[in-house]
Amino acid sequence: MNSAFHRGGLSLLEVVVALAVTSIILLGIGSAMLFAGRALPGADSAANRAAAGSAVLEAIVEDLRYAVAIQQRSERMIQFTVADRNADSMPEVIRYEWSGTAGAPLTCQYNGAALEVLPGVQDLVITYDLQTISTEIPQSNESAETLLIGYDSAQDYADYTIKDGARYGEYFRPVLPAEAVSWKVTRVRFSAKQSGAAVGEARVRICPATTGGKPSGVVLEEKALQESLLPVDYLVQELTYTQVSGISPQQGLCLVFRWQSDAEACKILGQDKNVSAGNIALLKSTDKGMSWTAQTAQSLLFSVYGTVTTAGTPQVQSRYYLQAVTLRLKAGATDETTVQSTIRTLNQPEVSL
Repeated sequence: MNSAFHRGGLSLLEVVVALAVTSIILLGIGSAMLFAGRALPGADSAANRAAAGSAVLEAIVEDLRYAVAIQQRSERMIQFTVADRNADSMPEVIRYEWSGTAGAPLTCQYNGAALEVLPGVQDLVITYDLQTISTEIPQSNESAETLLIGYDSAQDYADYTIKDGARYGEYFRPVLPAEAVSWKVTRVRFSAKQSGAAVGEARVRICPATTGGKPSGVVLEEKALQESLLPVDYLVQELTYTQVSGISPQQGLCLVFRWQSDAEACKILGQDKNVSAGNIALLKSTDKGMSWTAQTAQSLLFSVYGTVTTAGTPQVQSRYYLQAVTLRLKAGATDETTVQSTIRTLNQPEVSL
């Protein structure tokens, strides 16, 4: 029987040996799988935490790349806006924040809706690369109203009649402080009276002077002088000006009395000899202001009041623009879980310190 069994198949001994070998092989495979399973990282391993942190940083920097405005920022939080993404014509407001408590989650608010994007964060540090652009803003100091220039006398008085064929003016250029940057006229005073029937009118202009000390023809401001309001004897008259400002320290002006109506509009008091001041001069026109001639050693009696503006210390104004943002995130308990990324902002939004 044994011989027959042997001839038709495996012997009992061979079957036993085969089963033993198979058991050994299966046992080896099971051990290998067990060791391999133990070698794979767990869900909370350093590698997995680092990978999760990298993915979160990638999402943050992609949002920051297109930031158009920074609303709030600190080393633990940044809130910014990006262009409309949902077709409602409104910018999207995004806020990434970590509380600073180890183990607390990193959160994201998108238009106010909060979402936990990474639990168990151990540290988050956000730093900002800013570009500073400083501009000097000129400052100035304007004086109180003061007497800028004038001429007075107690002798050699003369009448200067304002009429169609004789118009008078006064060139003047005040002596200003060396640091002056401009000056302006606020008031002009002169002595005037009626000339004949009190029905005339004159116009009192202030004009820039030419380099030769003559009226340029440009009228900075003009006031009416009604003869009916003048006395029969000389009395000081005062006219107020508001448009004669920003005059260069090198620029002189001319006070021009222009005839308007009646044969004689009025008379102006002056001095017709012995005037020696170098920065004033009486002017006369006999062709209705087309040309002017300086009258030697003569001047009207007048006073010009105004203010002087001097240069102050420039104010430095600085503005700050966000060039780049660096984020360092520690996603787990070990240093191996620390990841870092830097993004340059395309729009370089302005920020405050």
